[in-house]
Amino acid sequence: MYAAVEHGPVLCSDSNILCLSWKGRVPKSEKEKPVCRRRYYEEGWLATGNGRGVVGVTFTSSHCRRDRNTPQRINFNLRGHNSEVVLVRWNEPYQKLATCDADGGIFVWIQYEGRWSVELVNDRGAQVSDFTWSHDGTQALISYRDGFVLVGSVSGQRHWSSEINLESQITCGIWTPDDQQVLFGTADGQVIVMDCHGRMLAHVLLHESDGILSMSWNCPAFLVEDSSESDTDSDDYSPPQDGPAAYPIPVQNIKPLLTVSFTSGDISLMNNYDDLSPTVIRSGLKEVVAQWCTQGDLLAVSGMERQTQLGDLPNGPLLKSAMVKFYNVRGEHIFTLDTLVQRPIVSICWGHRDSRLLMASGPALYVVRVEHRVSSLQLLCQQAIASALREDKDVSKLTLPPRLCSYLSTAFIPTIKPPIPDPNNMRDFVSYPSAGNERLHCTMKRTEDDPEVGGPCYTLYLEYLGGLVPILKGRRISKLRPEFVIMDPRTDSKSDEIYGNSLISAMLDSCNCSDSSDIELSDDWAAKKSPKISRASKSPKLPRINIEARKSPKLSRAAQEMSRSPRLPMRKPSIGSPSLTRREFPFEDITQHNYLAQVTSNIWGTKFKIVGLAAFLPTNLGAVIYKTSLLHLQPRQMTIYLPEVRKISMDYVNLPVFNPNVFSEDEDDLPGDAVWKD
Repeated sequence: MYAAVEHGPVLCSDSNILCLSWKGRVPKSEKEKPVCRRRYYEEGWLATGNGRGVVGVTFTSSHCRRDRNTPQRINFNLRGHNSEVVLVRWNEPYQKLATCDADGGIFVWIQYEGRWSVELVNDRGAQVSDFTWSHDGTQALISYRDGFVLVGSVSGQRHWSSEINLESQITCGIWTPDDQQVLFGTADGQVIVMDCHGRMLAHVLLHESDGILSMSWNCPAFLVEDSSESDTDSDDYSPPQDGPAAYPIPVQNIKPLLTVSFTSGDISLMNNYDDLSPTVIRSGLKEVVAQWCTQGDLLAVSGMERQTQLGDLPNGPLLKSAMVKFYNVRGEHIFTLDTLVQRPIVSICWGHRDSRLLMASGPALYVVRVEHRVSSLQLLCQQAIASALREDKDVSKLTLPPRLCSYLSTAFIPTIKPPIPDPNNMRDFVSYPSAGNERLHCTMKRTEDDPEVGGPCYTLYLEYLGGLVPILKGRRISKLRPEFVIMDPRTDSKSDEIYGNSLISAMLDSCNCSDSSDIELSDDWAAKKSPKISRASKSPKLPRINIEARKSPKLSRAAQEMSRSPRLPMRKPSIGSPSLTRREFPFEDITQHNYLAQVTSNIWGTKFKIVGLAAFLPTNLGAVIYKTSLLHLQPRQMTIYLPEVRKISMDYVNLPVFNPNVFSEDEDDLPGDAVWKD
């Protein structure tokens, strides 16, 4: 087999990711069932729980076709927990999500018409040690650390509960593959067996000195009906890009194995809870997390290297790193994936029919591409070349046949959708629409007032993996009107390194100590020259719009009034700043600070215009008209005009040019390509 971490920028959240759970995407209509298991697991949803009490639901995809349609919304941040979320569990048959926090609160979420809502709430006031759905999805097993266990239905009805009096705590609880018994593991190495009606069956001591961390079976977590349709019968079939074993063959006629993980790092493979001669795996790791793949033929064990395995370098001791070891059903070691992660891996989960392994370590999320069979030479060459390249665009620089270039580009296609904004291309990310039809949902927060800039500052965050990623910063420029300027995220020749390091370090630092403070952007990235201007000669230039030849007396008077506007101070332009002669903005302050856009408004705050200030953006970026009704007798109406913005387009010349300060209070009709009304 072969495994490698997916190429691309580091996927980070703004707080520690504590738990993971993945499920396949179910067809929209019930008529499509029984589903083809290959198509069912090509796309899915990843649930994450973090230290801020937010649950993230993010769309994932394993196919390598860029033209495949994605859902309109591909990321959800579910809020409602008052403490850190420690458990997330999907219920695939009923398409529900159960989440548990550190205070014992349990939420069951359900999605309806594109929105998530809480269906059930259970708060006993005690810490939850484990939450497990039955294999048919009809029942839930909840175990608490104080010895209380409960079994309820998927609709929230309690079937039975029991109080187990033990000297130690219950650490985990699972169902047997036939859902007729439940097993509980304790911190003193015992396994407690009860039937599906709550009757006590057995107490078994597995280890005298080691506690049980987790238990699992090497069988699918849910019984999903599969069709007799072969993988090649579907009309959208394309050969696996990761090699011939991207969709492994299920293991047939193998009795499920009970896997028990201990605090010492050892793992026992047992035929049943009373197996007297289990197979013991000496992983040699600490803080182990083990999970079987869906097909049950591969066990992934993650953990940190022990001190006894580490030597000392001449310059000092060798830093510990996390690694993932893979074992088969006989307990034989097959492959070891060495990572550069310096933090413990707290959670792992399989996805996309075992072709992906997702790992959470601190605020970072890592995607591992797994090849179950012997890796081909083509795959090894692809991974070696992709490791030497930085970005996907570097593939076109290689002298390779188009077919090989296309195959090499698949190594850079991310599994997590949307990918985190690349700090090296942050300006393009915020300036131009994405290639797909997905919507990026954001959150805006107000930061403290900065007396140096003269107004309150606001930061726009992208919702991502249950956290917030900063992408834009702006400030208010008028005390009477709601008018703002938006700053350029790349304003220095070293901005690639500065912004990338500051973004990742800010996320890591925010999780290293506490989760109580939000990430704030540095002001250094809003007051320096853009590197895009110095490299403009390498790309085709857009013709500048000459306004002088068509000036009217009205525009001339407006320009004189605008030059005396007190809202933006007059300053000398900085050397090397981009020229804004094609605009009717004599604001040297705008030129100096390299703003992207300006939002202007009328005195009533009902009409807004978005004006592009950067040289690579069109002047007219859109407008918003908000209409209210006297005494609220009619519904309120909002109209948004959004012209299509492309990276290189000759249509910029034909875009209407207007002065933001010449704002007609009676102007209702504004040009635009897209109109949205509410």
